[in-house]
Amino acid sequence: MSTNDNESSRTLPHRVKAAAHKFDVGTRVLHKIGVRSERGSFRVTRHLPDGGAGLQYRIKGERDGLERVVTESSLERGG
Repeated sequence: MSTNDNESSRTLPHRVKAAAHKFDVGTRVLHKIGVRSERGSFRVTRHLPDGGAGLQYRIKGERDGLERVVTESSLERGG
């Protein structure tokens, strides 16, 4: 077996580029609430990793001050 055969049989770890969050901390966003697609106004307070359903955020309600964790797919940029 030549040196090249040994090198080609080894697998190198592939680096996966981490997905970037779409909304920055402090950004005003609208969160789709419930089945009727009501939208509430929130501020992004923290980025969280992908929990299996997509990137997550901690957001705080501008009206009630409650915080919750949501996925990026349930958010849209606030006006």
